[in-house]
Amino acid sequence: MPEELFAVFIDAYHGKLRDENGKVVNISIFIALGIDMEGYKQILGYWIKQGRENTNFWIEVFQDMISRGVSKVGVFVTDDFSGLTSVIRKFFPQSDHQLCWVHMKRNLKREFEGKERKEMFGKLEKVKASTTKEEGRGHWEKFVETVKKYNPVMGKRYEERTENYLAFLDYPEEIRRYIYTTNAVESVNAGLEKMREDLGGYFPSQKSLEINLFVQLSNLNDMWMRKPIPKIRNNLYRLKQIMNVKFGIKEEEI
Repeated sequence: MPEELFAVFIDAYHGKLRDENGKVVNISIFIALGIDMEGYKQILGYWIKQGRENTNFWIEVFQDMISRGVSKVGVFVTDDFSGLTSVIRKFFPQSDHQLCWVHMKRNLKREFEGKERKEMFGKLEKVKASTTKEEGRGHWEKFVETVKKYNPVMGKRYEERTENYLAFLDYPEEIRRYIYTTNAVESVNAGLEKMREDLGGYFPSQKSLEINLFVQLSNLNDMWMRKPIPKIRNNLYRLKQIMNVKFGIKEEEI
């Protein structure tokens, strides 16, 4: 596992599992996927949990990744999981933390409809299309004010997380689309969903789940290592400059 990664994506798949007592329980499978500086994707780990995530859980996840060699990460891309932001700040204080736009827009769809939703999504498109961070921040502030008009609590939440939703704008335009959502993990989640359906709607045991998950993730890793993401690889020099600023990499290493 490379110690230096351009991006790490963390997402969750929610399903059901028959536990050792024969009871079907709700579980979450958290997947961490990394993209290295050359544009190659690989699975960094997975963690199966019953109940809600919390700070202690994330500390265990990050200690696990660090113990296996991860030491420098340009940007973490995640959903707004409880307790995660503070843990990233603790273990990777130089790294950016981008919150997923797909999850954000799903939340907006559940809360708003019609004209209100259209107005918000229009402002978000202007943020995404911004050339500079400053321009994007201006459009984001207008989006936040619009949300506040209809739902002050929700608007305040987005305002407090401004830097996390705009982190992708600090990166070259050609690769921003790869880091404003956790979509990189979607192929894993799709495989888990198919696995669940094939098994009758839930995983029959944790051992069965882990065996099937190991096979699926191994196959994905083999496929990904044959072909890097071209636009990330083409921006290698610029990404190394960004990492140099974050972590003080020596000039001769660029």
